[in-house]
Amino acid sequence: MALFNTFTLEVISQVDSAVPVPTIDYTLSVGARGESLYDAMNRLQAQPISGFTFESNMSSPFGHYVTKINGLEQDTTNNLYWFIYINDLDHMSHFGINFLHPAKGEKYIFAYTNSAQNHPDKIKK
Repeated sequence: MALFNTFTLEVISQVDSAVPVPTIDYTLSVGARGESLYDAMNRLQAQPISGFTFESNMSSPFGHYVTKINGLEQDTTNNLYWFIYINDLDHMSHFGINFLHPAKGEKYIFAYTNSAQNHPDKIKK
C-alpha cells in the first residue's frame, strides 16, 4: 500500500475587480515519490467534481508556468499573473509547477497578482 502526502492548494486573488474571485482551498494527495505539483494538479483537474481547472505552458526554463486557473487568465496588458507561494505569502516560488514536489503539510498558494505590485510590502495578506 502506497503512502500519500497530503498538501493544500489555495487559489486567491490579490486584485480588486468587478467580479470577486473567491478563495478556494483544495486538499491533494501526492501518490508517487517525486511526483510534481504539475502532476497533482492534472489529477485534480481530471476530477470534474473538484471544479478545478488550469492551463500552463512550458515557455520558461523554470518549468510549466500557470497562465489560467478556474477560468481566470493572466492579463499581460495589465500585468496580472499567477504567482506561486509556498506555505505563506512571504515565500514566493522561483520555479514552475513541474519542478515543485509537495511534501506533507505544505501549502501552495496561487495568487492572482499585479506583477508591478508583487513585492512583500505591497501584497495584501
